[in-house]
Amino acid sequence: MSRYVRRTKRENSSYLFISVSAGIAVILIVLFCFSVILSKVNASNIVLNIAATVSLCIGGYVGGYICARKGRRNGLIRGAICGIVIFSVVMLSGVLFAKAVLSLSAGGKLILTMLCGGVGGIIGVNTKKRRY
Repeated sequence: MSRYVRRTKRENSSYLFISVSAGIAVILIVLFCFSVILSKVNASNIVLNIAATVSLCIGGYVGGYICARKGRRNGLIRGAICGIVIFSVVMLSGVLFAKAVLSLSAGGKLILTMLCGGVGGIIGVNTKKRRY
């Protein structure tokens, strides 16, 4: 019998909750910054849609990065799942609170959020851990 016991690391679902919360917080901060900028300039609906999409992608990236950084493996999958959850929360809150209707661009935004979350997950896994 071996003296050393191999211990497996338990999956922790709080990684997903923390990363989704951080991603949504970043989305709100970026949207606030865009709203301050766009309030000074007359902007068309196309610019507003692009600003919302960019903030969704940035939030998906940050969420995927944090989720994969905490988990330290499966960055693409963790980031994509985090992107899906962030997109779902944002779209569900839009439907519930703003009475918004899902449009044809929702599929494209889902793919962009998954892609940005996956890229953030890959970078989060490959970032070296700090040693203090």
